Amino acid sequence: MGQDLSPEPPLRETDPVSRVRIAIYGAVNLPTSVVGLPIALYIPAFYSQNLGLSLAAVGVLIALSRLTDVVTDPLIGTLSDRWNTRFGRRKPWMLAGTPLKILALWMLFVPDSSFSRAVWSLLGGDPQAGITNLYLFVWISLLYLGFTLVDLPYRAWGAELSKDYDGRSRVTSVREAFGYGGLLMSLVIPLVMAFALGLPGASNALFGVALAVVVLMPTLTAPALAFVREPAPERIEREQVGFWAGLNIIWHNEPFRRLVICLVFFVTAISMTASLSFFFVRHVMQEPFDRYAFFILAYYLASTLAIPGWLYISTRIGKHRTVVLGIGWLSLWSAFIPLLGPGDFWVFFVLMLLKGSAVGALAFLPTSMAADIVDLDTLQTGEQRTGLYFSIWGMVNKAAVALGVLLATNGVVWFGFDPKSDANEATGLLAVACLYSVVPAALACVALPLLWRYPLTRERQLEIRSEIDAARIAGVR
Repeated sequence: MGQDLSPEPPLRETDPVSRVRIAIYGAVNLPTSVVGLPIALYIPAFYSQNLGLSLAAVGVLIALSRLTDVVTDPLIGTLSDRWNTRFGRRKPWMLAGTPLKILALWMLFVPDSSFSRAVWSLLGGDPQAGITNLYLFVWISLLYLGFTLVDLPYRAWGAELSKDYDGRSRVTSVREAFGYGGLLMSLVIPLVMAFALGLPGASNALFGVALAVVVLMPTLTAPALAFVREPAPERIEREQVGFWAGLNIIWHNEPFRRLVICLVFFVTAISMTASLSFFFVRHVMQEPFDRYAFFILAYYLASTLAIPGWLYISTRIGKHRTVVLGIGWLSLWSAFIPLLGPGDFWVFFVLMLLKGSAVGALAFLPTSMAADIVDLDTLQTGEQRTGLYFSIWGMVNKAAVALGVLLATNGVVWFGFDPKSDANEATGLLAVACLYSVVPAALACVALPLLWRYPLTRERQLEIRSEIDAARIAGVR
């Protein structure tokens, strides 16, 4: 009997070990998400209100800091696809990027510390000049570079852990559940700093968040790097496709084009809401900071608890139609928000719980759909170019986040809103309310027609997997 040269069967979610592996893998997303929410919610307000920078300038600088992603994301994605080491393709990049990510985070979140001033001085900055636009731009740009080095290979790795249509949704749902755990932690930490330790204020809150990430990021990343295997690269024996021909295949990948366009609209929408949530609660609802923290905590708790429900629905009606349902649910409750004002906090609280329960579906299901798209590319090119696809995915995602921040912050300023004033005119407050709720909902709804007739269904993905397995078997005989 000859040696069996058939490829290893794809990882299936019936493997009990895979659930443990997925949990360890998903935990890496917790400290990353502790970082993400303060950048969207607190950095614009902190650098404008506490450190004296212009809110419009902060929005522009955050948007400009993403321009380097046009180069770094495809470069890191391609290299992580092609540079195969005995430790894997994805892990070396995560190991290299973690220290940069930690340093840049500390410099951005704790700019007044003696350590931050010393590092800034070593780099040629003037600590006596205070916190400048240049300081913000340098450190948020380096933080985003650290995100690219760590998060892009991390998500490509997750897309390869399972080849099963619903199994990929389980991977992304666990990862995003840990992510929402990180979001909740980023909200709990300021409350602990203020009420348990007697250290209120934005600077203390950001210090607490930074300290937690410095501890958690290496602590949770190390087990994944040590104990979660990377599946071997999946290739089909055929003539290798060149780089430019490969990009042409990506451009003509219809499901990917549809999904990327949809991503722009609903990530921009979510980013606009996140950027203005503090200003809406503080200036339109006229509620104090502790009420705002309580509201955000409940909002993301609702998002986390709803993830299993959306996962169940996706196994019944498919991923793309579940996302359509999530957008509709989010938009329904957004429509009532501009009608609210001072004294309506509890009505607003209930509406936001209902709205927040949809956000989880918009986080994990599109990423799972992107993993299915890589299968189609593998069938066409013979290579598993997950890193390249997720670099484009991540680049579009980050650009949409920046676009949302830019539209939201500059939009309200254009209508006369002043974040430093407690006596804004009705026009400015209405602009905050609309750009926080109904405008983002309308943007998300633009994606509905593209998603409803999305071609890469469960049945089509199973056909593609069968064709890939058959081609690999034929290639080794």
